[in-house]
Amino acid sequence: MSNHYCLGRIDFGVGSSAFWCLDRPGTLVVFLHGFTGAAEATWHNASAYIRRDALFSAADVLFLGYDSVRSRARVISRSVLDLFRRLLAEPAEFSNRYIYYGPKREPFLYDRVVVVAHSLGGAIMRQVALDLARAADAYADHIQLLLYAPAHKGSNALHNAGGVMEGHGILAALRCGLLYKAPILEDLRPKSEFIRDVEAGTLARLTRGRLRCLVATKITIGQYENIVEPGDFAQDPPFYTVDRRNHTDVCKSDAGYRRVLDDIEECLR
Repeated sequence: MSNHYCLGRIDFGVGSSAFWCLDRPGTLVVFLHGFTGAAEATWHNASAYIRRDALFSAADVLFLGYDSVRSRARVISRSVLDLFRRLLAEPAEFSNRYIYYGPKREPFLYDRVVVVAHSLGGAIMRQVALDLARAADAYADHIQLLLYAPAHKGSNALHNAGGVMEGHGILAALRCGLLYKAPILEDLRPKSEFIRDVEAGTLARLTRGRLRCLVATKITIGQYENIVEPGDFAQDPPFYTVDRRNHTDVCKSDAGYRRVLDDIEECLR
């Protein structure tokens, strides 16, 4: 038996959806995909497991989708930040817009928020967390980050390819065309203005006191990671390495791999 209403769309970005729990929720779990990802597909079978898992019975679960190719990192971050502010300030009012049957919710606040982010989503969430911390938002110390192959140190994938392309007119033109079509790749370059500002801003804010949203609860990298730079970020704990996993499948749940779900459950206990 499910503890949630059926998966339904919400008005945000591209293909975003939510499981609203039947009882009063204590936790909000938010999934945020990476470059060229999708709201639910990035996480593979996660939504099916969640509906059967008793530990999620008191959690609202959101799968956020956004244009991860044509937009820019700061623009996406602002959109996610605006959503967080609306949802966290008035969760009953926000969710009641999408609960079409059953009793409407009375006003409440979440006790905690768990954000599960992959790749670009990790970098985006770093900016969102920093903005919440700078604004002294009441939720800033109640947000836990679970990051999988996060791009918060940048990605050399395009620029490594650019080295091969240099001196080859057609290939160089293709690279320029890709940057035009996907300008966010410039934001993900290691030591880009966006990457530098997020980490520097996080470190500066941490000098005034530790906030949970500024230090990742857990970071997981696949053994065969070949897209993002796996360096240390600010005051995060050391990352975990998962054998025989790569950039794309380190965040996908299946019968033999439950790392993402296990990590969330640990936060929910």
